[in-house]
Amino acid sequence: MPEEFDRNTVLSLLQTGFEISLGAAHKSLEMARNPQDSALKVVSEMKSMLALPAHSSVESSPDLGSKAQALAGLWMEKGATLLSELKTAGEKYTEGK
Repeated sequence: MPEEFDRNTVLSLLQTGFEISLGAAHKSLEMARNPQDSALKVVSEMKSMLALPAHSSVESSPDLGSKAQALAGLWMEKGATLLSELKTAGEKYTEGK
């Protein structure tokens, strides 16, 4: 199996992880520059992650399972968006290679 595994895949995974880490470091430094605004943004994001989407038909449903699935979908979407933003921010530092 190790012979079948492509070396470029490992390098690509490492580079992507490194870019996400650099992006996270960059974002945390930006947040540290202005802690009051950053705290407000974090609190508003946390509130939005605990509320069902307004356009969702699940909001009026009494079924707890469907509400949990809607929240899980919202969290996955926000997580994917955050990873994409961090990767984009980290790519700025690895472009020169």
